[in-house]
Amino acid sequence: MARFCKNLFVGASVDPVASLVFSDDETMPYNANSSSATSILNTLILKVSRKPKDLTAHVRRIYFCYQNAMQQPLYAALLDLLIVLDQKGQTLSQRLILGCRPMLDAEQFTILRKISLGAQQIQSNHFSLFTKGLVGKSQLLQVKQLAQVQHDYMGLARDFIEYSQLEEAMAVLEQGLEASPGRQDLQALLLELYQSTQSRDRFQKYYDRILKSGTPVINQWQQLAMVFNRKVL
Repeated sequence: MARFCKNLFVGASVDPVASLVFSDDETMPYNANSSSATSILNTLILKVSRKPKDLTAHVRRIYFCYQNAMQQPLYAALLDLLIVLDQKGQTLSQRLILGCRPMLDAEQFTILRKISLGAQQIQSNHFSLFTKGLVGKSQLLQVKQLAQVQHDYMGLARDFIEYSQLEEAMAVLEQGLEASPGRQDLQALLLELYQSTQSRDRFQKYYDRILKSGTPVINQWQQLAMVFNRKVL
């Protein structure tokens, strides 16, 4: 089976993980053996949500889904790329779709091919980022305020919560607070998750970190600290 590399597809003898196109200055681990595949995928999704027009981020996400046989996330990753490209870059999109064909079912492959060629039909799934910010039903949906999507940590976290992916939701909120430390809505939801999952150690580690940074915090941080401390005593 063909594999991705910096030329997108090569013979099976080439190791795609070694390709420089899939490395960056954040030393993101793309080998599922080194970390939870779900956690890695969520980080890749967050990268795309932050910079929707970063084609490298899209290709990394597609590559990882393909390499780890994640059919539904792969379809969503391809769909998000097509939405952002908006019928541009057809050579790239066609090559990716054809390369991913072994991992897609017949319906998914047909839909993606039609969308890439300018068809007026779209079918999303819950892994897709940009269909939540799109308008229309029977036409190829256009991205609505992509700049907002880049920093929609709350929306992404709520999506993870909806599908009971609480660890991922906490990770997104923590990253959101790194980017926007003063956002009280992110703090409040993160505290709710810490308490509901009884993540005492994780809470304490992040609480210490946020106090050292001097970031203004809501009163619930201290309240939850007291709750956790009482349980330890």
